[in-house]
Amino acid sequence: MMSFLKWFFGLFSKYVNPFEKKVDKFFLNIKSSDSLASIKDKLLALMQENLMVVNVWLEKKFKGYIYLTKPARRQMYDDTEIIIKKLQEFCTSHVVNLDELRKFFKDQSFAFPDGDEQKLVYLYQIMMFLEPGKYYHYIQTASFGKLLRNPEKEKLEGDCNQIVTLYIYLYSLKFPLSDLQIKLLSEHVCLHFREIDIECTNGQFAKYTENRDVLPVTEIISTNLLDLSDFREDAQIITPEVIVKSAQLGYAISSLKTLVAKNLNIAYHNLAVAALNNHKFDSAIFYFDKAGDKEQILIVYRNATVYYTGVKNFPKALFYASKSGDNELEKNVKFNQGVELLNSGSVDRALEIFTNLGDEKMKKACYQKQYNALVSQVAHVKTLQEAKNKKFIYQKMLALAEKMEDSSLAESVRGTLSKI
Repeated sequence: MMSFLKWFFGLFSKYVNPFEKKVDKFFLNIKSSDSLASIKDKLLALMQENLMVVNVWLEKKFKGYIYLTKPARRQMYDDTEIIIKKLQEFCTSHVVNLDELRKFFKDQSFAFPDGDEQKLVYLYQIMMFLEPGKYYHYIQTASFGKLLRNPEKEKLEGDCNQIVTLYIYLYSLKFPLSDLQIKLLSEHVCLHFREIDIECTNGQFAKYTENRDVLPVTEIISTNLLDLSDFREDAQIITPEVIVKSAQLGYAISSLKTLVAKNLNIAYHNLAVAALNNHKFDSAIFYFDKAGDKEQILIVYRNATVYYTGVKNFPKALFYASKSGDNELEKNVKFNQGVELLNSGSVDRALEIFTNLGDEKMKKACYQKQYNALVSQVAHVKTLQEAKNKKFIYQKMLALAEKMEDSSLAESVRGTLSKI
């Protein structure tokens, strides 16, 4: 009964197997602020358990390849088992002569890793197995879907990142991954073992001198995360949030903080721009701050001010304007708020704003509106007695006419007052 329930609920799970879920949970819980030391051992253990599943799941999550459905991933894992079987058969039929291997190293002036002979032999067998033209073919910017195939039916295809990852996985089947390292070259990566470079793309030992820095094997994960997507594959739209998470992971698990920080900042920048375009100004400010871009934050304040002024949300517009440090921008918001108040009939509040701004022209516009309102109150006066009853209104009109500095208007009102 339990096995049936497990199968039934598995139908509705997004995971092919429990290990995919374990991988997903591990990476979801990583933050860019986490220390590398707190992550490295757990990541290494995860890679040792099944690097292929780790890498395939990360491609699905962060590259967004549409083809990586549950059935497709299940088939890839099945094909991986076939690759393992073919390698085991190959190793059985291709026994390496250790003396000949030592002589080869001596001829090439490579230091032979004494004490690790069996590990080196196994690596050499992997190299021979994956020699280009036999089971493997190099292509640029590939996805794992081309590498994890049934080698009995078609060649495995991948770029340097992918084939190095496959080498690391096959090595993990027999030995601890802590034995291995990687070396990052110019737009290239190779495997490194005991001071020896292994050029996985052509299955040869090498000694690259352009970069003597070697990195922990766990760096292959951040290298893959930050690698270009395969242009041949259809991909769903990756949200800026997912891109940032990918960059955060790359940053968290990489020892090359300065190199990866650039990618993380680019991801933050793109997320901020997306938020800005959707008028999510606080989010844009948050991510520009993460990217350390103070200049862009000021631009967000300006854009937010303009946006909220346009939709007549003056309290918010004033808030962002005050943050911008631009006094003229703040004055512009207040001016627009005053105009809106004046047009809607809130003349007293508009007058207060224009008075604080020192805008004489708009103050006179307010006085004019107040004057017109008083005129409407005496428009129907016909007798001298009615005029006397509204004398206080005429007095207010005179005061406003004087404030407007309209001498002819003031003179007319004085004429009326002189008669009552």
